[in-house]
Amino acid sequence: MRLPKQAGPLAIGIVAVLLMLALRGLDPVFLAAQRASGFDTLQRLWPRDATDGIPIRIVDIDEKSISRLGQWPWPRQQLAKLVNELSGMGVAAIAFDIVFPEEDRMSPARLLKDPAFANLGQRGATALPDFDQEFSAAISGKPVVLAFARGEMAEARDLPSKAGFAQTGAPAGSAPPLLGKVTANIPSLQAAAAGLGNINIDLASQQGIAREMPMLWTDGQRFLPSLGVEALRIAQGTDTYLVHADDEQENAITSLAIGALEIPLNENGTFQLYYRPNPPDMYVSAADIIAGTDREKLRPLIDGHIVLVGTSAVGLLDSRTTPLGEAIPGVSIHAQALEQILAGQFLSRPEWVGGLEIAMAGVLSLLTVLAAAMARPAFSSFIAALSAASIVALTAFAFRQLGLLIDATFPLLMLVVTFLAATAYRLLVTDRLGRQMRHMFGRYVAPSVLAELEKNPESLKLGGEIRDVTVLFLDIANFTPLSEKLKPDELVAVVNGLWDRCSKAILAESGTIDKFIGDAIMAFWNAPVACPDHQYRACKAALGIRAAVKAYNDDAELRRRLEPKKLWPLGVRVGLASGEACVGNMGSTERFDYSVIGETVNTAARAESACKHVAHDILLAGTVDHATKRLATLPAGHVNLKGRSLPQPVTIVVGDEAEAATAEFHTLAKEHQGLVSQMSADRKKAGDSAVLSQLVSELSLHNPALTPYLTALTGRTKDFRQAPASALSGHVKPRSRKEFAQS
Repeated sequence: MRLPKQAGPLAIGIVAVLLMLALRGLDPVFLAAQRASGFDTLQRLWPRDATDGIPIRIVDIDEKSISRLGQWPWPRQQLAKLVNELSGMGVAAIAFDIVFPEEDRMSPARLLKDPAFANLGQRGATALPDFDQEFSAAISGKPVVLAFARGEMAEARDLPSKAGFAQTGAPAGSAPPLLGKVTANIPSLQAAAAGLGNINIDLASQQGIAREMPMLWTDGQRFLPSLGVEALRIAQGTDTYLVHADDEQENAITSLAIGALEIPLNENGTFQLYYRPNPPDMYVSAADIIAGTDREKLRPLIDGHIVLVGTSAVGLLDSRTTPLGEAIPGVSIHAQALEQILAGQFLSRPEWVGGLEIAMAGVLSLLTVLAAAMARPAFSSFIAALSAASIVALTAFAFRQLGLLIDATFPLLMLVVTFLAATAYRLLVTDRLGRQMRHMFGRYVAPSVLAELEKNPESLKLGGEIRDVTVLFLDIANFTPLSEKLKPDELVAVVNGLWDRCSKAILAESGTIDKFIGDAIMAFWNAPVACPDHQYRACKAALGIRAAVKAYNDDAELRRRLEPKKLWPLGVRVGLASGEACVGNMGSTERFDYSVIGETVNTAARAESACKHVAHDILLAGTVDHATKRLATLPAGHVNLKGRSLPQPVTIVVGDEAEAATAEFHTLAKEHQGLVSQMSADRKKAGDSAVLSQLVSELSLHNPALTPYLTALTGRTKDFRQAPASALSGHVKPRSRKEFAQS
């Protein structure tokens, strides 16, 4: 059983779809990186809008502060002063994005512990200040959050608990990232702080770009907060976090409630960051706060705000890259996260979104594969482009209106891969037959015929079939003098100009040009594409050829070239015949042409030769079918065609339907029928010959173009006399002499 030509590209496309879906199921690193990059692009196109009145501020240890107060780390006496100044301005919470794991080396009290100062007297030693104690005293009882981070100094489980955790839903204790060992603050500071929060951002898993921030961590037994959420807790004066988890699925966190705030989280407790360009108005120089000289000016920037203390100085190397492509201080990431939370501008990516992406990619890819297999490349490309545009539009809408992160990169990749797979197979394998078909037939058949052929290229094989066809032979009249009087290049130019016009007339009627044979053209109808009215179409093409030759003769350049040599005007003879013939690819297995052979071909060729005998330019041999009778035709009797034992009925084609509808042609046809009847009656009297001559003269008045044919009739009495009256049944009805006389 022969499979349809669409089966190959369709099968390849479906295989590509299944392979891509399997790849998505595995979700290798490069797909995850591609997905994250796509989300970055969304943020770059539509960054988060600034929201007025969000009480977040950064006290920045910047280049200005380093210049005024000396290199970092500063004596903690300065940090104590910073805390006191901020507290005096009405700060809501202070969060240090800095860990203090060791005692202050610059504290005078610590100098006494240095062996280099062992011989110093103890006089006044107890009065020397201890900067760590000063810093500890400054933060004690104030809304200060200190940081801790991954490290090797202490066990995370040894960190003091500053807040309690409650949970709803299925157990989720193992969902957040695990903290084993940490780098924490010295005990005195840790004990004095109102809160402790982790400052790590897992950049390694995010290709070095800060896209997500863990809001919750675990030491294996309990939850631990991040610096930002701990600052939110302290600012609201609450003691407990409420972790919401999925009711059915274990270790699947959904959100975190802190006082009046609820933060949507990913399953592992991470928060999706949504950035705005790094805002310079969020920063206040630490040097200005510590100086204490502009309290009233700075108070509006601090009062009621959550203040994050961090560093932007270049030498302190606390810089992170955001999805917007900016390199910003690490403390700004925490600040932007807090801005999002307080503004309620969240991004989320629920678990069901992955299923939606796979379904969307699968359906649109299958639709595109179907189009690539069934339709023309232009239409299938349009479907692919429309599918891609739909993916992009859905992704953009979900991001901007719903805050949903839908991955467009994988569906687009899958769309491209599957479309290219199906299209490439079609171009390289299936359409190879189509290209072969176009190569063979492109110059010989009409575009509509070629389109039908391309739908069934499997017919392109050696061999043929018996079909009812109409064959047309076209020959240049008086070609011998033309070839004798023109140079070869001139002759080629004249013939090519004529054939160009005649070929267009044939193709316009859906004919197939078989071959050019010197001064002749052979064409046929009803193959390779079925054409029910093929005889009518062929006759219309012959009339088109007549018009094309007339137009060619009207060309001034052609007339200038041929008239002096008495070769102008050009004329052609067209012979047609309908009947059975063998149509198919003729030749060898290596080289063959689509052609037609059989008695019908010979009859058409003989009809063309008989045009000289009949004295008309278009002659149809054989029976005239119903469709062709709509044209202006006249019976021309029975003539002997070479190779045929009996005379064959022939008909001249005078004009088209418009010509057939004219009163002049009706009169001509009526008188012509009477003339034919008179001739078939085999009258030999002189009076009858005179009648015939008189009728021919009258008929010529109605259509001067028929004068040669009508004049020749008087010498062709035998063409009508030799055939029985019944043989003319397809053309004219014989009439009696009385009827003829009455006409």
